[in-house]
Amino acid sequence: MTRPMGSPRRPARRRLITSITLAALAFGLPIPAPPSAVVPEARAGVFRPDRIMVTAAGVPAYRLDGDLTSGGIAVNDAVGDYKTERVQGQGTVSGSQGPAEVTFKLTRWIIGLSGTFSVQDESAGVEISAKVIGGVRSPSDAVITWQGIGTVRRDGRSAVQEVGFTVHDRRPDPGDHAVHIRHAGQERKAILRLPDDYDGSPRPVLFHFPGLFEAPWMAEFFGRMADHAQTRGYIMITPEHYGIGWQGVAGGPAEPDVDDPGFVAALQDVLVERFNADPRRLYASGMSNGGFFTSKMACENGRFAAFAPVAGQLGDQAACRPGRRVPIVMIHGDGDPLVPYGTATAAAPFWARNNGCGATATSVDLPDTHPEDGTTVTRHAHDRCPADAPVILYQIRGGGHNWPGGIPFLGPVLGGTTQDIDANTVIWDFVSRFRLP
Repeated sequence: MTRPMGSPRRPARRRLITSITLAALAFGLPIPAPPSAVVPEARAGVFRPDRIMVTAAGVPAYRLDGDLTSGGIAVNDAVGDYKTERVQGQGTVSGSQGPAEVTFKLTRWIIGLSGTFSVQDESAGVEISAKVIGGVRSPSDAVITWQGIGTVRRDGRSAVQEVGFTVHDRRPDPGDHAVHIRHAGQERKAILRLPDDYDGSPRPVLFHFPGLFEAPWMAEFFGRMADHAQTRGYIMITPEHYGIGWQGVAGGPAEPDVDDPGFVAALQDVLVERFNADPRRLYASGMSNGGFFTSKMACENGRFAAFAPVAGQLGDQAACRPGRRVPIVMIHGDGDPLVPYGTATAAAPFWARNNGCGATATSVDLPDTHPEDGTTVTRHAHDRCPADAPVILYQIRGGGHNWPGGIPFLGPVLGGTTQDIDANTVIWDFVSRFRLP
């Protein structure tokens, strides 16, 4: 007997924090500082330590430039606009005359990053403190700079002088991080969430491709995917398409040619090189136009180990030649008013033939745990598939064009939203079983 998938719900406090943050971004209000967190000790392994440079004008001038030998400075970004929203932490820097202690407490408000930073360099007899009120710049990902006025105490005397800092956050910390890439002549972006227990060890990654007109923050708000990843120990990355959707599939724009497959390959490199992702455990999911693109990736991108298109299944089967077996789970509502359910029942046999499965499928009705939502779920698993390449279709009976377990994008306009399964759990429980050789 098939056991129903769980449907974890976001804690009320996390929902409140997310709602307040999104409202602040939408209306230009201050973003509240997150609760204080314990900054972990610098991790050994693949990452270099965070690097800090602090300067102060005066006679003589002061300069501190070195790697942290303990502690860490966390630089986190916002899902809504990819800008840095906090720089916080403390640590010890190996200076030219001895160790120095640095502390950063910056949070974004209307005027930008604001707060305080300080340096205590006993070996040089220097203390620096400054109030930062905007003016912080980010010349590249995970690099923060500022120049302004601070108080410099040297040999018992205080002076107001020009001071500045540069932070190179080379050891990524849990939370949200922006990725900026220039590809095919265009500036491209993505946002990712590192889980709460992220420590730099190799982690699996789930890519999620948003639908038509859907920004990454919208996908996260309505689907809560990053929140799921945060507590399950994997990395979640949501790239932003250029224009209204992903190119090369239904609904995506034809111009300009931004080479979306190449953009995805570049992001895969970033995940492995910058965040130490496990290259054997990269997975792809997507909704609607993003589901179509996920199916396209199943045909073309050999670096993904498994796939999960939702409400957007493979259409051009004649052009799809994966050259390998493809583990795939599909989720689709049979009441979808935008993408007919028949596209799913056509795609499943194609993947079954590609993977060497049988022509028939075993169907199991899952428990109707939320009868009030007007939907039920049937799981169709193709028979005699190789263990490394199953083909599964979740039919949402009465379901529309929405993310199962999520918040309806336009209320009932796009049909029912089932709560009998949580797409995040279904997808992760499926794809995480597979890895490339």
